[in-house]
Amino acid sequence: MGLATAAIVVGIAGAAASAVGTISSGIAQHNAMNYQAQIARNNQTIAYQNAETAAQRGSQEAANKSMQERQRSAAVTSSIAANNVDVNSGSALDTRTTQREIGELDTETVAHNAALETYGYRTQATNFGAQAGLDKAEASSAIPAAAIGAAGGLASSASSLGLQWAKLQNVGA
Repeated sequence: MGLATAAIVVGIAGAAASAVGTISSGIAQHNAMNYQAQIARNNQTIAYQNAETAAQRGSQEAANKSMQERQRSAAVTSSIAANNVDVNSGSALDTRTTQREIGELDTETVAHNAALETYGYRTQATNFGAQAGLDKAEASSAIPAAAIGAAGGLASSASSLGLQWAKLQNVGA
């Protein structure tokens, strides 16, 4: 085998190795993106669980706050009544009304904060789900893209080797 033939054989072997490497890289990318998609799905599940926990905790905290405020309102009414003041008129009524309104506002604030926390977790879950979808899409295109890249590389190498072969034939090697 002459030097020219050996060069062509080595070129073919190099092109084949490059194609196998490209396909192997595509398979690895496919597997890695499937793994990333599963992590995102797991995170999505956790975020939904956190949202449910936050909603339940917020509901319980709001109920507890409401009960505390009713107790506080009753204490204010008892305190006013203990001083022989009519609790249903004048400044005593204003005091009771203000206390009740402040209590309701505090209870609503607790419920609102819980709703915001729940919304945050649900938004996070949605984002994780979207990321999982993107990762799956990338995984599904990795192997075909690698195959196309390998085919293109082989075609390019074949063309280059063909030109080299033609030059060698013209020189008489």
